[in-house]
Amino acid sequence: MTTISPTSNVALEILRRTATEAEEKAGSADSANSILKAANGVSAEPGRATTQAQGAINNSMLELKARADAFVGMALELVNSDRFKSSDPNVKATLKAILNEQGEVFAGRVEAELLNDPDLKQEEAIANALTATVRGNRSRFAESEIVLGYDLKIAADQLHYVADADGHSTGGFLADAREEARIGLGIAREARFNAKGDAALAEALKVEEAAERIYRRTQQSVNDWNGYWTKKFGWPEGPVTAR
Repeated sequence: MTTISPTSNVALEILRRTATEAEEKAGSADSANSILKAANGVSAEPGRATTQAQGAINNSMLELKARADAFVGMALELVNSDRFKSSDPNVKATLKAILNEQGEVFAGRVEAELLNDPDLKQEEAIANALTATVRGNRSRFAESEIVLGYDLKIAADQLHYVADADGHSTGGFLADAREEARIGLGIAREARFNAKGDAALAEALKVEEAAERIYRRTQQSVNDWNGYWTKKFGWPEGPVTAR
């Protein structure tokens, strides 16, 4: 709807007064009616372009709402199913309440996931958005670390670790340790590749072997931890993505 500004109201009033004066002086009702018609037409009636633009905006808003409702519906369906797992049985009820309260916010998270990674499957984006919703409303959940499991239809099963109220996460700690070990192994290999002379090469090999042992231990720790939750959630052994 087109809004008439205060300035337009003043101009309209001036035109109306002009029309009245013209009618009184000239005794011509047609003249006054013409002025008023012109004034009302310019100030109050939206043009075709304005109407079309408003219609396009309304349609876009309806489409966005329908898309948001669809995302929330799919998320609720997943959370209500056996394909959603949690280390805390109370997570499901709280998460559903938040989805009903913050549907548009949740839909925005899904849209952001899809925008940031065009190759991401829609179901993966919904899983990521659900975890982000838990993290974004951390105070509404238990203080201990929360492990979320998603048994996805078109992607590998996923384990998501939500840090406890103090910011600590076993899953996150193990993943960080593995990443540090991986970087350390890469540096050791590069040093061995660039070593000059037998003595330097022998020393570089020892460092590389030690770095590789550390990396293997951290990798095994991550595998053991993920395997524990995979078994806990009743999933068959297989590839799992953790984050």
